[in-house]
Amino acid sequence: MNIDPSYLGEEASVAQDLRGRSPTPVRRLIALTRDDALIHSLEELTASGLDVCVVADAGSLSDELLDDLSSTALIDADATAAPLDGFVDALITQFPTLRLLVAGHSTEQNMLATRIASGRVCRFVHKPASAQRLKLMIDAASRPADPQRITVTQTIEALPDPGHIPRRDLAAMSTGGPLGSRLPLMIAAAVAVIVAVGAWLLWPDSKSTQSAAAPAAAAGADSPAIALMRNADQAFAAGRYVAADGSSAAELYRDALKADPQNERARDGFDRSIESGLRDAEQALVAERLDEAAGAAETLRLLAPENSRLAFLQSQIDKERARLNANASQRAAFEARQQQIQENLAQMDDRLRRGALIEPARDNAMMHFRAAESVSPGDGAVRNARDTLLAALLNAADAELAAARGAAARSYIEAAATINSGAPGLDPLRRRLEQLTATPAPPVAATTAPAVVATPTPSTTPAPAPAAAPPAAASTAPAPTPPAADNQTVAASTLRLISSVEPEYPRVALQRLTSGWVELEFTVTAEGRVQDIVVLNAEPSGVFNASAIAALRRWRYAPVIRDGVAVPQRAHQRIRFTAREQ
Repeated sequence: MNIDPSYLGEEASVAQDLRGRSPTPVRRLIALTRDDALIHSLEELTASGLDVCVVADAGSLSDELLDDLSSTALIDADATAAPLDGFVDALITQFPTLRLLVAGHSTEQNMLATRIASGRVCRFVHKPASAQRLKLMIDAASRPADPQRITVTQTIEALPDPGHIPRRDLAAMSTGGPLGSRLPLMIAAAVAVIVAVGAWLLWPDSKSTQSAAAPAAAAGADSPAIALMRNADQAFAAGRYVAADGSSAAELYRDALKADPQNERARDGFDRSIESGLRDAEQALVAERLDEAAGAAETLRLLAPENSRLAFLQSQIDKERARLNANASQRAAFEARQQQIQENLAQMDDRLRRGALIEPARDNAMMHFRAAESVSPGDGAVRNARDTLLAALLNAADAELAAARGAAARSYIEAAATINSGAPGLDPLRRRLEQLTATPAPPVAATTAPAVVATPTPSTTPAPAPAAAPPAAASTAPAPTPPAADNQTVAASTLRLISSVEPEYPRVALQRLTSGWVELEFTVTAEGRVQDIVVLNAEPSGVFNASAIAALRRWRYAPVIRDGVAVPQRAHQRIRFTAREQ
């Protein structure tokens, strides 16, 4: 669109001389909500002089409204126990002059569509709502009604309803009292008002002619102001409030005012046109039609640069654009993660079909699953893939055990344990593996001392031998030998555990939902304490070692007793770590 710069300068200079119209400020807002985020946004509005009263139930809301009938109310759709549409209708019926806003989501907006279109609900606020958006909505809801939209119905509703007249007044009517004597006059006055309003609505051209009668009489039938006013009225009725092409209502009213500076109707028409343009821009902003809102704001800046609401509208457009850009960036990042997850899981499925569950080391189903899991452990597709891979590993272990291949079965069982160490079916496979690989232990002579663990000294002092013992008895009787510790390492489950503590789950492993195990060998001392801990194996390597060792040091066992004496015993224990989603 080509615009003459000199024409825009003229617009700006004229607009500075025109009066702007602002909405009637809301001094008190009663909000029915239990939403902490919404309450926080409302509290920020108190800095601008707004008195905010937050209530948690419908009864408290009604009490507050009865105390202050001129209040504006905000209803949170999530805070109403009754159906929202019925609740709104009952509230409007009880308080017909209430300026009502509703906060919710698209479902509630669709439910109240007819009430919003009719104006019974002034504004619908989408949650979550910032303090700036709430202020924008409250200001829009508090705007005074357009005088040209007064209807005969509104006039009739202003008359007293016989059904709501107190009984003493009805009695006065029936007995010819003061109220009864005034009733005919009241009815006659109401009829006169209805007729006058109807004539004003049905003949808009006559209104223009009457308001401009004095200038027309002075300037003649071809007065430019009269023609401009007529065209401006038509443009306003058609909804062409503001533009920069010379055909909008605001521009025509402005031109009429230049032709006749004393024309109050032209001045008022310009104000109403700017107000309507601002309202349309705000509605476009709320509907997230940012390009439309920004274009309207630019046009309004040319016509009324000093309007106080324009700067606020522009700042809201900028913030909304920034929010949408941030949402777009987050959506793009999410889609990129989803793409990465899908690619890794597709590779996992391919390796499963080929039977490459854990081999080769750098290209197997387990490796591709871990890559997808590292992107988003809680993703639904990743959880399903975890179950599929676990079942495949357990089936493979079962097949290897059936073929008596213990080493291969152990690899599959250990891999399955890193995914879910408590998976059903895992313990039976472990028992079958132990049975397959078990070998009888070689016999150990009673007098043979252990190779590694020193034999502890008995705590009691042996009695001295009789001094007069016969020499033959001394030569044949062997010297007493202290009980020796068994040099065979046993499973810790065969010992009696007195107390234990749960190992602390490493924070990073828990955040990534990483499971695993640590196999440890240690000595149970004659006092039942644990010492000389050695890590035999771990999966994943180095992730859970420190936590497992720290916990095992605090375990206590019943001492191992041989020949009535407590002796040290070497044992081994596997500690499992299983991460589960909350």
